[in-house]
Amino acid sequence: MKKLLVPILILLLIFTSVSFGKTKLIFTVHWSDYQVEGVKDEKGNLVFKGLKQYVEEYMKTHPDVEIEIRSVAFDELLKKIIIDHTAGLPSDIYVLYSLWGVELVRSGILDEPSADVQNAVRLLFVKPAVEGATIDGKIRGIPIEVDNYALVYNKKLLASAGFKKPPRTWSELVSMAAKLTKRNPDGSVAYYGFAFLAGWDSAVVHPYLALLYSNGGEFLTKDFKECLLDRKEAIEALEAELELFRKGGTDTSASVWNFPAGKVAMMIMAPWYETSLKIGFKDKYAETVGVAPIPYLKKPATCGYTWFIGVDSASKNKKQAWDFIKWMTIQTMPNGATRMGELMAKNIGAIPPRRSDLDKFPDELNDLYTATFVKELIHTIQEPNVAQGQEIKTILMREIVEAWNRRKTAEQALKDAKKKIDEILKENY
Repeated sequence: MKKLLVPILILLLIFTSVSFGKTKLIFTVHWSDYQVEGVKDEKGNLVFKGLKQYVEEYMKTHPDVEIEIRSVAFDELLKKIIIDHTAGLPSDIYVLYSLWGVELVRSGILDEPSADVQNAVRLLFVKPAVEGATIDGKIRGIPIEVDNYALVYNKKLLASAGFKKPPRTWSELVSMAAKLTKRNPDGSVAYYGFAFLAGWDSAVVHPYLALLYSNGGEFLTKDFKECLLDRKEAIEALEAELELFRKGGTDTSASVWNFPAGKVAMMIMAPWYETSLKIGFKDKYAETVGVAPIPYLKKPATCGYTWFIGVDSASKNKKQAWDFIKWMTIQTMPNGATRMGELMAKNIGAIPPRRSDLDKFPDELNDLYTATFVKELIHTIQEPNVAQGQEIKTILMREIVEAWNRRKTAEQALKDAKKKIDEILKENY
């Protein structure tokens, strides 16, 4: 019996030492179930890998590392990061919306990547993504997703009104939207020529910024010390939006979410909406959906926003965390693509920010929907990574909607926004 116990004890000691010798990493994301678990068919077979499959691959080749994925709802993610860090219970790795970057850096939450990581980001990634990961002049993570905006239109609705092509300029869009809006006998709207979304900050602010940039204007000074919304270019851009309302092309009840139901002719939308459109239009998708650059005022321009992956400064396993991140985002697979690029293109439905990845997924990135967004990267201006960026964005959204509802003129709404934003900038710069 004693002879039998000896080898058992030895095995237990070996198992215990191996278990305790593992480095555990907590990886917090905002992604939904299928983006984490993978996309499966009706029989449960894996069609497209999710984050989980890449993590499992890494752990097989790095048996000394254990990675736990934690998914948090987007509207809770920033608060969760701050609370956990303050409580001394931080995750090791985060997927982060770039607009939060200044707050996280100034709060001491984000670790600074090594020089080799920063150099790789500058060398390998598209300009809007590099700008998105740059906080107060320093790169703070590796870009994983770049999003911009384009005009998405219903080809059938345009054709039924006699339009063979989408609008190229904003004045053309205003004219077409008015003709495409159809009303029921009781006066209610049956089909909208164009739709914004009054209750969603990005759907209000980003299309406006795209118009502002296309009009040759700027949102903030380069040093972030002043808001420029009282300038002629900014007022003209909002006046251009208000023309849509005045001429009957839209109203504040219109919603981009009604586009997949065939109730909206045109909208300004991001690349990740493709899956919803395919579900909504089913086998009619290809013959119904069209994508074009945003109609411009003076020159082509669009607004962009990005996500990057970073490490908590309080992580006890920074080296292991960065090693995993580099494996996902910088190290390539035999086909020359990165694993993160594959996840973005095939599952998440976003544009991979690494230049080499843009050529590796032609079926996903050169299809009838996404190709325009990729081409428009050259006209994309990243939303500014400014202190209290989310608060500033909310202020601008509210003032734009005030103008949409005709409670303020474009000039008054933007002057009111400038006053509030300037107060924030004065506190921080």
